[in-house]
Amino acid sequence: MIKEEKIKYIKCPKCNKKNIIRYGKYKGKQVYFCKDCDKKFIRSKFKNKTYSPSVIINAISYYNLGKTLDETVKLVNRQYKIKVSKSSVHSWINEFSQFCSYKKIRSSVLKNYKSSDKIIESFSFQHSGLTYNFTYHKAKLDMLCVKFSSLVKYIINMKNECPSDFFNENKRCSQLRLDIDFRKKKKYNQACKLADFALKACSFNTKRHGVLEKFMLINDSSTIACEVPVWFWEKHLDVGICGHIDILQVRRGNIYVLDYKPNASKENDNKVASQLFLYATGLSFRTNIPLMRFRCAWFDENNYYEFNPFEQNFSVKSRDQKN
Repeated sequence: MIKEEKIKYIKCPKCNKKNIIRYGKYKGKQVYFCKDCDKKFIRSKFKNKTYSPSVIINAISYYNLGKTLDETVKLVNRQYKIKVSKSSVHSWINEFSQFCSYKKIRSSVLKNYKSSDKIIESFSFQHSGLTYNFTYHKAKLDMLCVKFSSLVKYIINMKNECPSDFFNENKRCSQLRLDIDFRKKKKYNQACKLADFALKACSFNTKRHGVLEKFMLINDSSTIACEVPVWFWEKHLDVGICGHIDILQVRRGNIYVLDYKPNASKENDNKVASQLFLYATGLSFRTNIPLMRFRCAWFDENNYYEFNPFEQNFSVKSRDQKN
């Protein structure tokens, strides 16, 4: 018996009505049923692909977590109750390797980490009534952070050293806006491509951050950690400041503090730049790594905006006098 669950955001391709329910799955793809015209249909996000984005994305992720091709096929078939072939999975891995860049370093990682090893560490923090899933990639920490040993120590010791009380009592980075004069560079880069690809497997807007962060941590060669807690005391404002960095990367000898912002082009530049600047400042303080080695950026599927926090003209005087 089909459990009726109305879907508010989908229209029937035949009658254009919204009286839609989920109607089981076919080859891993969600089937929908229109109760007005009795039409069954599948929403396709990947052109010329038989299987759903979730099947393809999870297959690539299993492989990049160290599973063999045979193991990957078995896991996907068991999870989605389908019969995808080894050749299909192999073709997906090669086709999407242009932006799933982890494939380039996968063989090097497997020399030190067996497929059975846990290369991703994860645990949750409860801060201000919200749950943050902090995760980091052990292999990429070893490979990319040779010159940033204090950052490695900071991330590895996070579980035991993060002061939860500080996050419950002090201001979040997103709550403060600084006087700021900065220059941003607009690009369309790897982060945009990864977001566009990963979010095709996300059916609910509330899950976008988690889906994207997990995908980038597994399949991007430069992402080392997600939802990274940062805390410090801002002496000029005489206030404790804290927050969680969405995505932390190391590339071209610099540390990148990234924030996924849906509709990035419509964000208030001053507000988001203040938030990212405080993230970078806090991480620089906690790790004793010079701020000149940091870059900040916010992005979505279409745009990427980057600035150098060391070069910009920031003032610690808050616009909001109450702060």
